[in-house]
Amino acid sequence: MSLITPPPSSRSVHSLTESLDDIDRAESTTARVQVTAALLHGMGFDRVVISLRDASLNPTAVVHAGLPETASLTAVALKPLPGAAWRRRLSHVERFRVGDLHLLDGSDPWVAREFFGVEPQAAGDGHTWLPTDLIVVLLRGLDGELLGIVKLAGPRDGRRPSEVCRRDISAITRHLAARVAYDALRALADQRHERLLRLQEAGASLTRSLDEHEIMRELTRQVQLAVRADGVVVLIPDLDADILTTALRVVRGVERARSPVRLGNGIVAEVARTGRPVRVGDRDADRARERAGLLPALSMYDVVGESGAATSVLAVPVRVGIRLLGVLAVHSTRADVYTAEDEEVLATMASQAATAIANARRYAESERERRTTEALADVARAVGESLRLGEVLRLILRHMVSLLGVEGACVALRTGEYLHIVASLGSADVLSGVHLPVTGSMLGRSVVSNELIIVNDGSAETALHRMVQHRAPIQRMVIAPLITGRGTIGSIAVINRDRPFDHEDGKVLQRLADQVAVAIVNARLFEEVEKATREWKVAFDSTASGIVVLEESLTVSRCNLRAAELCGTTIPALLGRRFRDALVGSSGTLEASAVDLFVARAMAEGVPTRELVRDNTTGRLFSLLAAPHPDGGCVITFDDVTESHRLAERHRKVLDTVSDAIVMTDLEGRITFANPASHMLFRRPNLEGEAVANLTPSDWIESVQAFERLARQGEGQKYECEVLRSDGERRLVRVSSAPLFELGQVTGTVACLHDITQQRAD
Repeated sequence: MSLITPPPSSRSVHSLTESLDDIDRAESTTARVQVTAALLHGMGFDRVVISLRDASLNPTAVVHAGLPETASLTAVALKPLPGAAWRRRLSHVERFRVGDLHLLDGSDPWVAREFFGVEPQAAGDGHTWLPTDLIVVLLRGLDGELLGIVKLAGPRDGRRPSEVCRRDISAITRHLAARVAYDALRALADQRHERLLRLQEAGASLTRSLDEHEIMRELTRQVQLAVRADGVVVLIPDLDADILTTALRVVRGVERARSPVRLGNGIVAEVARTGRPVRVGDRDADRARERAGLLPALSMYDVVGESGAATSVLAVPVRVGIRLLGVLAVHSTRADVYTAEDEEVLATMASQAATAIANARRYAESERERRTTEALADVARAVGESLRLGEVLRLILRHMVSLLGVEGACVALRTGEYLHIVASLGSADVLSGVHLPVTGSMLGRSVVSNELIIVNDGSAETALHRMVQHRAPIQRMVIAPLITGRGTIGSIAVINRDRPFDHEDGKVLQRLADQVAVAIVNARLFEEVEKATREWKVAFDSTASGIVVLEESLTVSRCNLRAAELCGTTIPALLGRRFRDALVGSSGTLEASAVDLFVARAMAEGVPTRELVRDNTTGRLFSLLAAPHPDGGCVITFDDVTESHRLAERHRKVLDTVSDAIVMTDLEGRITFANPASHMLFRRPNLEGEAVANLTPSDWIESVQAFERLARQGEGQKYECEVLRSDGERRLVRVSSAPLFELGQVTGTVACLHDITQQRAD
């Protein structure tokens, strides 16, 4: 909390407009409060105190204007108190509200005791300012949240403020509240934008490695950049064994190892058991725990350990789906450091890290599984059985290293005029991801010539690319082209061993290369199909409307989550059920029969068919679109349109019951809609399609058309005119006409006509 005293105002009298402009011109929130305090002091108050408040109503900044503080009663009343005091006061001060101000009467016992700590003053004449009088203004935001408190005392004229003065104070404080709220929203937007960029950077950095420990290190680095923390720790709890293992701990920028300890019942244990974040040391979070009866307070030792004391701790689960991989926690020696927004940021990072860690673990597991394969026959079987390119390539490389006794191996695929090394193993692993030109490299020469190349003296070979030699010095090499029916797609190579390579080694490598080529072609085709299938599945599952695929027996064979929700069940429970039973209940009702007839008609006609079906039991209305499936059965897209139809019906009823005539006209001046009151006014059974000119006396047509022309140009109009009934009787009406917008374009006007004939006659 900061205490700020604004400079004395250079002008004692400000117009209201100038005052508001001065507030707007201030460069910061604090400056705006200073300007406001000076303006209120200039309006005749010797003491002005403005305090900005946080969500707990505790003061974050306090500005004084006027006379310095003394030991007087007024100084006691103007002292900024903590949020607990104001939460108690708010319900009481409402009875003193006058407009936007709260005029606290010093003769009231509660006011004298609460704000001044004295006995109440005797009631005055209602105009003279009592020593225990006080003006309080609550600065509220757009949603009614309390942003600050303004207190005024000591009017220099000794009188209670006049209505004009109160109105000016209200205008100034309302304007200040709006600007403070705007400044807070802008600061929040900037903060969230920065955090979003941080999350994007964290997500990208966490996916760059497949090493679990490196991912955790990157996670702790990103966390320290995103939130304030003295320490970051990644913990792995074992609920069954009651053991807590520290995977990585960084305290003040230094990694510190920690032996396994007992899990106990601390913060990590609660996160692991509940799967929900835990925030300790924050007033709101601690108060919520107290209200929920979650006592006693959680121990912080499992997070902090011997690193020292901590006042604030935030811990979130690191999990994939429902599987807990660990717990990510941060701690600080300061209180009230972590907010709900910090919790959300940390949870997002933990989710990103969980995906990366799961991928790293799956990668490590696949590596271990591949090492169990030992023979060339297993390679052939793997090529025939697996369609995933990465798995096949790594498996073959491993067996190439084993069969040929080499130090490393790699596979390069052609991309235009370059070869991209997409897989490598052993000493060739440093070449992974490298792009080599087809012209000027050994791998490229094999691709161009479609020949097997054997090199046993790398130092004498001038065609070796410098980048390759710099990264992985090569003395011996065998390269085989990857030949397919569509041409050569790349090459495969093994490098370095103690004995020279011979043609037998070349034959083995060429046989493996043929299998690799087939595997790559199949894997690419499979990846294309899998990608298309995955995209279709994502689109199917994420569609906002319910979708079901029905067998010819009209039972559900496939559905998305929205369909299950509309049917009031889950996806497993919906599969295999008859669609009509799931949608509208028992098959014996008329609604169920209508659904079956609708589906049968769509299947028989062979074209998409729409229908509205009402479930009389629940009162819900469904919009259905059925289309025949190429393999039999049909696909139904449906949604609950109850609310939209109900809303339309309510709007129609409102218009039908309005006593004033309401008509809508198009751009040509013809009526497109008229409510019942319009038919009563004009005494015509049907007004739709009628020209407005036919309902207007000739001496009024020109002026009415001028008003309506302005309305169609986007300017609302209010005017009086006469209209003609069907029997020729003239009626005087007051018209309010406004432009009718559809999709941002003016398509006509809507007018309300109030009959004032009798009113004028009286």
